[in-house]
Amino acid sequence: MPALDYKNSLEDSKTKIKEIVLKMEGTKLVKEDSTYLHFEFSTAIGKYIDDVEFYFDSTTQLIHFRSASRIGYGDFGANKRRMKRISKAWKA
Repeated sequence: MPALDYKNSLEDSKTKIKEIVLKMEGTKLVKEDSTYLHFEFSTAIGKYIDDVEFYFDSTTQLIHFRSASRIGYGDFGANKRRMKRISKAWKA
């Protein structure tokens, strides 16, 4: 999936991503610094933990992201669906 672009300030963009992600079920912000956010998602079934990370590149004004399961080889597309939901909310 392509990176997300941002036009507002870095701080405004980080705030918006946090608002979008924290509205999603089973989410916890575990680390934040000036250009980085790390969330944990706890799945409803099995209570597996997925990691979602965002890096804000102020030079290109892009938000790079990744979503990954901690264990196992497949997640039945859950991480991709999650990132599509976040991307759609970001663009709205």
